[in-house]
Amino acid sequence: MKTYFKYIALPVLAFGLAACADTDGDGEGEFTWEGSQNPENVSYRNPVWEPSLAGGTVFRAASNFVAISQETQWAAGLDYACPSLQSQNMMTWSSNQQAFTYPVVTDEIDETTGEAVVTPGSYPEWLTGRITAVSADFARTIAGANYWMVYASEDDNAFGAATASSGMGPYTDQGCFLTAGDLGVESLRYPHLSVFVTNYYLGYTTENGSYLQQLNLRRGQVPALRGAAVKVAPAEFYDICVFRVSNTDYYMFGTVKTGSGSEIRYGRSTRPTGPFVDKNGVELTDGASKGELLVEGGTEFEAPCHPMRMLVDEQGVHFLAYNASAIGNSAMPSGFKRQPLFVSPLEIDEDGWFTTVAVPQSGWTSPRFQ
Repeated sequence: MKTYFKYIALPVLAFGLAACADTDGDGEGEFTWEGSQNPENVSYRNPVWEPSLAGGTVFRAASNFVAISQETQWAAGLDYACPSLQSQNMMTWSSNQQAFTYPVVTDEIDETTGEAVVTPGSYPEWLTGRITAVSADFARTIAGANYWMVYASEDDNAFGAATASSGMGPYTDQGCFLTAGDLGVESLRYPHLSVFVTNYYLGYTTENGSYLQQLNLRRGQVPALRGAAVKVAPAEFYDICVFRVSNTDYYMFGTVKTGSGSEIRYGRSTRPTGPFVDKNGVELTDGASKGELLVEGGTEFEAPCHPMRMLVDEQGVHFLAYNASAIGNSAMPSGFKRQPLFVSPLEIDEDGWFTTVAVPQSGWTSPRFQ
């Protein structure tokens, strides 16, 4: 909103001011404050988090925003059990916590076994491989377990669940709740949790396609599948997430391979489980459509992937959180993936389709998340 001031005609150096002439000769005039044009006041810098938030998740918590990474080594030899980040504005993030904690070998010796005493951590004991994918969301109606996480490892072909009273954690593991064998498939990848008030959905990808299925979430219990799984896309449209605009408008985002790279595409539906269609009304499950292009690689960053969540600010601008890789610099010194976190603004037209294709790049991005 513009604010008007009176001023006495003195020599001044104005910035961001639009002045009108003193036509009455009384030494007074008016100027309009257009707001500061400093880049940091109207823009933000991408990537919003480096060096990596590969396989991670972003969601709106009760009083802030939270991002949680896969298990990683940001520095060689230093393991992080799913580091947690927090932000007040989606643009500036800080990290000082981990979603899980590893067991710690102490200096104390057990008199019975003669071995060092191990302080147990919260890290899931059933896993045999590193956690490579996490998804979490705020289930505010479940007292004592407001935050739920689903996760997968690189070796287990299964999903586990964990709960917390704070979005950043620490999370209490609830154990394994779904395996590839339970579904009669060979591979089970890319868990995604969506919370729509009191309805909870699990997204996942198998060799047969990408699916959505309702979940029952109860405090102190592992999630239970509810109803039948619904196929929403072929396996080539993977790593899906679903976002709701209204009770009758849902978007499904997914990663689609392009030769040696990837891009992010989407479809729309009037129901949370589809069918999702492209602009021509072709269902993604037909295999004839890969959906509409939303994010593609550029000259600096390539292979955009892993759409985490769409968030809307107070001005109604939609922002998508996702990963991309710097060309020629896709791994950290530790050998782990270097996939920074990007947040790109996207506009929706009156017909409900996104009007632009985002390209991940470093530097100033407008507008800011309000």
